Amino acid sequence: MLFKSLHNNSINAALLTSVGVVFLWLRYFVVDITHFTAIDNPSMPLWDAVVSPLFGYSAFTAALSSLGLVFLTGLFLNRMAARYALLQRQSLIVLLIYAMLSSAFLSVQKLSPVWIFVVFFVLGLDILFGAVDRRNPSVKCFDAGLLLGLGSLLYAKGLFFFPLYILAMGVLRLYSFRALAASLMGLLFPFAMSFAYYLFIDKGAAFYEILIENLVANPGQYSHTFYSRIYMAFLILITTISILVCIRQMNVQKIIVRRYFRIFIWIILINAAAVMSPFFSMELMPLSVSALAVVVTKWFEVIQRNKVREIVFLFFILVTVAGQFFLY
Repeated sequence: MLFKSLHNNSINAALLTSVGVVFLWLRYFVVDITHFTAIDNPSMPLWDAVVSPLFGYSAFTAALSSLGLVFLTGLFLNRMAARYALLQRQSLIVLLIYAMLSSAFLSVQKLSPVWIFVVFFVLGLDILFGAVDRRNPSVKCFDAGLLLGLGSLLYAKGLFFFPLYILAMGVLRLYSFRALAASLMGLLFPFAMSFAYYLFIDKGAAFYEILIENLVANPGQYSHTFYSRIYMAFLILITTISILVCIRQMNVQKIIVRRYFRIFIWIILINAAAVMSPFFSMELMPLSVSALAVVVTKWFEVIQRNKVREIVFLFFILVTVAGQFFLY
């Protein structure tokens, strides 16, 4: 019983899960594609000045950094699932499923600004979830916007996902003019400070041009093959089933948990539409599957027949591993 063995709060399960995530990343340590840090977009100054020199010019450090970011994102998602009672048990299974969902396409796994942005996005979402029933949620909204702004200094298109935070604020009943203004101030604060710095060194116009170039850049479409179409059909299938099962389970959940899952479903749907657009393409996969990892885990939990659950979970693993050899 593989899923049952991994989905429990024990040291052995945590070790097995961590080994499984590392195993999914082994191939990226030996292929040249991990060396290229940018996808197709122009890079932001912070990426060129800090991240790329430290982690991007070595195939090993680029792959290790990508793996580390997957662990960070998965652990933060796991913490959200445990803190807000989204799942029946506490374990690291969300980390493993997130790694599985994001490890099939070789080109998606290379170190890129999106991976760092996802960490900030998930942290900001966690702060918004925790702002429920607070006396002054505007402070939390400012913190969430600030994290999204910091992540957008590396991946400028992250600014386009600020409406997801507004949507989350509305679903969680945090929406007010004060909260909206606070989150917007937090979002713009890192850019205001960056622009002030570049203005001080007489490069304000250059920073503005780079920002606009990043915002309007077209990364191009992924050239799908026969195998990638099969995998995408499989991914769409499990996404659809997971969302439908999650919606069906909302009747037996607490009201606040329903709201949390409603936010996750909206994030999945909006990001799925963005992935299929030429404006974002496959670069957005790490963000798209972040919320999906929690919803898929919930689906596995509610499968009543253990044998069916184990077969589906094992098939999921086999498809992911096969994808690493046929997809790029």
